Amino acid sequence: MTLKTPLRSLLAATLATGLAVTAAPAFATGATGLYLGGGLGQMHGDNDFDDEAGMYKLTAGYNVGWLPFLDLGAELGYVNGDSLNGDVDGRSGTLEVEAFEAMGVAGLSFGPLGVYAKAGMADWDAERRGRGLTRDDSGTDPVYGLGARVELLDLTGRVEVERLDTDEIGDIDMVTAGVVYTF
Repeated sequence: MTLKTPLRSLLAATLATGLAVTAAPAFATGATGLYLGGGLGQMHGDNDFDDEAGMYKLTAGYNVGWLPFLDLGAELGYVNGDSLNGDVDGRSGTLEVEAFEAMGVAGLSFGPLGVYAKAGMADWDAERRGRGLTRDDSGTDPVYGLGARVELLDLTGRVEVERLDTDEIGDIDMVTAGVVYTF
């Protein structure tokens, strides 16, 4: 046995250890901590108000990323949409929806990339306006969705799809692109 064989083994072990240590952050979970953010998107109504309108969303939450590949958290959100146009019994009208959401979030994390699902409840208010249609509705109903994220330092870009599942005004589907900052 020559001196080259133990030296090669030592070099290989050092290289393997170095790669394992530097690769570990690539498999780490998403950023842990409090986050705040916002986004813009579109909402799509149902039933009499089968229309699309712009919307914005504000978000606050806490993410626990201490398990490999798994993110768990809780999130609060405020959604405010523009007017959905519709036709009720031959009369034109508009519907404006706003909601406060409280959801649990669970996702898979692959370093700076991740996917997640969320589910919870939304306390919503809707205003119908139009000749003979003026009415205010409100309720508390399920809200759920799916999303994808990409993280760069403390900023995370997110794209998500959610559904507010109501009987009174029909389902409201929302697509949002936004940014959150983790403290």
